Amino acid sequence: MIPGRTSCYNGWTKEYQGYLMGEFHGYQGKGYVCMDKNAEALHSSYANLNGALLYNVEGRCGTLKCPPYIEGAELACVVCSNST
Repeated sequence: MIPGRTSCYNGWTKEYQGYLMGEFHGYQGKGYVCMDKNAEALHSSYANLNGALLYNVEGRCGTLKCPPYIEGAELACVVCSNST
């Protein structure tokens, strides 16, 4: 997974691209995932089961170089594979 990119490096195969997601900003971070931009929702009951909630990760100028990043914009990501 490569955060901040929408394409793979030369010689790598793109599996999917999407958005970088993580836990609520007030919680201790456990890591990040790249959620497929074409992810499908699971329609289920209206019960509040708040298990693993994911939130978009947004760019912050100062932490990231702006431009190319934009303050408050969701960060893209890409998942790549390499057969070698």
